[in-house]
Amino acid sequence: MALITKNGDQAETAVDAPKIEFPCDNYVIKVVALDVDDIHAILSEKLKVHAPEIDANAVKVNRSSKGRFVSYSFRIVAQSEAQLAALHTDLMSIDAVKMVM
Repeated sequence: MALITKNGDQAETAVDAPKIEFPCDNYVIKVVALDVDDIHAILSEKLKVHAPEIDANAVKVNRSSKGRFVSYSFRIVAQSEAQLAALHTDLMSIDAVKMVM
């Protein structure tokens, strides 16, 4: 079963999504947050709880054109679905975080 987007394109459903083989090196975690003081440090601290091997300095950072939002791309070694779910929950618990992918 495929979902249809507003513009008529098909979108992948969870059933159609590719399966991840664990451990998965270089798994990308993307976070969109308000550009507030110390957000990078706060995100890095949460990530290190779940993925201690992360290099918080090896992160891709993009700021929005108006400077209100910032997006981060972190690379981790994903160990399991449970690890990713717990990481997602912890990151979303940060008030400034708007989206985790």
